[in-house]
Amino acid sequence: MTDVKKLLAAPDEPKGRLIAIFVGAVLLPSLALSYVAMDFVHKLASSKKATEIKQATGILYYIEKELAETAQKKAIEAARALDPEILLEGRPVVIDAALHKQGVGAGMFDTLRLEASSPRMVIRTLRRGNKREIEVSPEVLAAIGSFAEGSGEDAVPWPAREGQTAGILRFKLNCGYAHHTLIRDYFESEFKRQNRDQALVVRVSEPSGEVVYETAPTRSDVNFEVQRTMETPSFRGLKLAMRYRDLSIEQGVRRWQHWTWILIGFIDIMLGAGLLLVYSNVRRELHLSRLKSDFVANVSHELKTPLALIRLFAETLELGRVPSEDKARQYYRVINKESQRLTQLINNILDFSRIEAGRKEYRFAPTDVGRIVNEVLDAYRFQIEQQGFTLEVHVADDLPEVEADKEAVGQALLNLVNNAIKYSRDEKYLRLDVRREGDKVLLSVTDRGIGVAKGEQKKIFEKFYRAEDSLVHETKGSGLGLALVQHIMQAHGGSVEIDSSVGKGSTFTLVLPIKKRTDTA
Repeated sequence: MTDVKKLLAAPDEPKGRLIAIFVGAVLLPSLALSYVAMDFVHKLASSKKATEIKQATGILYYIEKELAETAQKKAIEAARALDPEILLEGRPVVIDAALHKQGVGAGMFDTLRLEASSPRMVIRTLRRGNKREIEVSPEVLAAIGSFAEGSGEDAVPWPAREGQTAGILRFKLNCGYAHHTLIRDYFESEFKRQNRDQALVVRVSEPSGEVVYETAPTRSDVNFEVQRTMETPSFRGLKLAMRYRDLSIEQGVRRWQHWTWILIGFIDIMLGAGLLLVYSNVRRELHLSRLKSDFVANVSHELKTPLALIRLFAETLELGRVPSEDKARQYYRVINKESQRLTQLINNILDFSRIEAGRKEYRFAPTDVGRIVNEVLDAYRFQIEQQGFTLEVHVADDLPEVEADKEAVGQALLNLVNNAIKYSRDEKYLRLDVRREGDKVLLSVTDRGIGVAKGEQKKIFEKFYRAEDSLVHETKGSGLGLALVQHIMQAHGGSVEIDSSVGKGSTFTLVLPIKKRTDTA
């Protein structure tokens, strides 16, 4: 949680503040636009639902129209099988008997008649084989059609030769035939062919609610969203109802709306994540830039200290101001130790440069770990004694040789000892412990210094990172030591472990694997 707060906090650098302003200037309008888009999607969903219902109502209209056309075809087929005089007479009993005689099907029609007589009509009978066709002058068709609306019958133009109209064929299908046979035949042939995927379910019911036909069974808890009452005389009063098989219109629109909102939210999240990534990367680069500047300043100070001591004691020796031979040897010893310290610092910088460039190489050979410990202590013994540290060293007798780069492991141990010395306050204590555990050799450096907080125990191994402690910032350092230690241990197939408490000290342990060697004859 602390890391998040740090990340979101306004950076101190002017460039960082500009980046924060830029991110806010992009993100806030985007969120406002998303809010407007979501409101627009809600309105669009309502419009989409109305359009879907309108389209579904149109489908029911075309179903009724196709049923009416089917009925008209049946009427024309039946009428063609009869003599025109019978049709003109229009007596239901006679027509029914004639249809029965022709094998067309009796009981199909309540009425079937041809209207072609009027005071203004000229009738001419034309014989073609055994059939008679009636031709009517076009001006009377409007007069004939005016009787259709209130008659309760369907009407269809009666065709004559050469595309002319001979009259109006009026009919009304028998209720039983129209409601059962004709409707069933239509839905099981023409409608089924058009609705191959069976996405639509249509129900035909009586005005009383009794179901006449249904293309697929429907549960009682499922509603038909679109309904239409048929107006065609042969089907008048029947109700058409339609639903979608899988999802209702309401569910489909709601699903579309939800997925659209999810898409808008996903785009916002991706935009926010991208901006946050840019912001965090810029902050990180600014932070690294500042750390590099601090690194240069710290390294400059680290270089000045040993150089100043070397110069001071060298000038003293050169001018012959040494009171005794023992004092001269002490000065020589200081010059030697400070030069070693200077060498270590330069080696750290060079090794870090090689690691960054991917050119760091290690020379592995059988190595005595106890000897490495003694060499490191020899390099720092003067500084340890000068600062009044209590030193304890425990090296196990049964230590095996390990495959390692002697200089690299020595440098790692030297960095740990150097940190233990630099970050110890009142209690000056240093302990080195070397032991074997299973197939590993462990080198531990223990101090009673300032310690490292739990939240920073992983971060201290990052390059340039320095813990948030006043003593840490007062003490000059490059911020590379522990990063180099971790890299060296990883290159050896081992690791570096830390056990620390704030104010109680720390124990850093180098874990080196023991690789068994096979002797060859």
